[in-house]
Amino acid sequence: MNNRGAYILFFAVVAMLQIFLLNNLTVGVRFAPMVYVVCIIMLPLEISQMRILLVGLLLGVLMDVTMGVNGLNVVATLPVAFFRRPILHFVAGFSDLAKADGVPSPERLGSYRFHRYVVSMVVLHSVLFFGFEWLSFDNFGFFLTRLLCSTASSLALDYLLIFLFMPKLSPKS
Repeated sequence: MNNRGAYILFFAVVAMLQIFLLNNLTVGVRFAPMVYVVCIIMLPLEISQMRILLVGLLLGVLMDVTMGVNGLNVVATLPVAFFRRPILHFVAGFSDLAKADGVPSPERLGSYRFHRYVVSMVVLHSVLFFGFEWLSFDNFGFFLTRLLCSTASSLALDYLLIFLFMPKLSPKS
């Protein structure tokens, strides 16, 4: 993790984007993009599980405090942080991941595997977040459309952030 300054800048930009823009953006009740999960997605491959969980906890608490929801972001973000490594192992395979370092990227994981990894992480976060937010069996259609629209908009914005910041986060060779 040679680029701590780049990671801190990335974390700050994503957090401010979520807090000041996306949380106040009113496109409709079905669109609620959650881009802050990209901070967990783009952590270096060699980072320890404890640090991943710590980043997930801090990120969840920060979003809970700023969004005014008590624990919902922590409940959605911590499992995503916990399952990051198993998802990476499932998507990239044990042997390929053991020799990889740096941030996850299409060059390191392969394009198909990288996209499966990003989609898996965003879908897991969205299902947890909106599932716990909904937490009832009434109006399932609204829940499903909100989940699909928010996941699609989150993915689009996450990919934009990933490809904007990937050159800065990748270690210099």
